[in-house]
Amino acid sequence: MMSGGFVLAAGINRFDQPKRVNTALPAGIKTVVLLSGRLQISVGGGRGREVCGPTVLLIRSSADAERDQVFAANAPIRYLIVQMNESVLGAEMTDALDRSFAAIGGASHSGAKLASCPASRALQVLVSQITNCPIRGPERELYLCGKAMQLVALAISSCTTQTGDAGSRLAVRDVERIRKARDLLVASMREPPSLDALAQQIGLNVRKLSSGFRQVFGASVFGFLQEYRLEQAYKLISTGEMSVSEAAFHVGYGAAHFATIFRKRFGVSPSSLR
Repeated sequence: MMSGGFVLAAGINRFDQPKRVNTALPAGIKTVVLLSGRLQISVGGGRGREVCGPTVLLIRSSADAERDQVFAANAPIRYLIVQMNESVLGAEMTDALDRSFAAIGGASHSGAKLASCPASRALQVLVSQITNCPIRGPERELYLCGKAMQLVALAISSCTTQTGDAGSRLAVRDVERIRKARDLLVASMREPPSLDALAQQIGLNVRKLSSGFRQVFGASVFGFLQEYRLEQAYKLISTGEMSVSEAAFHVGYGAAHFATIFRKRFGVSPSSLR
């Protein structure tokens, strides 16, 4: 759906190799709900951020800027995007957005600012309501515009709230420790350590590990692990490298539970990929 500075789009992408995409950002706000998949993103030439679904990304650009993304290989990207240019927002709403982003915090690069936080269940429900719009006819566009505006407002509120709860930004050394925690999880995905054991291995307490992991990766520790496991299983099954049961065992799931969470994440049963 596109109309004079307003864009609403949803879809699924999958890349066999890491894919870099550089796109222009018009002045306005871009809201991306990443339901699944992993990517690295930077705006305005700023430092890159690694995120995995389910995460919401907010990009506020006060002037034309660039967005650079690197999508992970063999990790289906399910997303919904709402882009509203300043020409659509008007002066009053643009001022309100700037006040909201000031509350979120973070640095601005070349007139662009990036924020992210885990996508709440309420946000994911809104995505479902948009992608499964029950209305046909001319009033459909009104329904979708209303839901899209609601989603943007809820996304900003979520990121503002979680920023307020997170306290001060992480030190560089703590970010390195949290990235090490990610690497340990990936290396031991079949039998991952407990949260206590993981925190001990990287030299942080559980609270700091949990809150810091959300700041760095936009997901909880074991939310990230589940997403990674499912991505690996998807790759193994879709390429024919393993059967469904073999893939489930390889990533650390029992067959019955695996089928349920796989369908919930990707919208298809694992056996349908064969």
